[in-house]
Amino acid sequence: MNIEELRLYCLSKPETTESFPFDDTTLVFKVCGKMFALVDLTIIYN
Repeated sequence: MNIEELRLYCLSKPETTESFPFDDTTLVFKVCGKMFALVDLTIIYN
């Protein structure tokens, strides 16, 4: 699974949002304001 597939899977869940609340490299997915996935983009792209 690549990052885009993971992103689309996470966003397919009802009421999911994505953001970068910590820094520019940690992608966070939330459902109803509760985190359910964090992705470190530096690991994927380095």
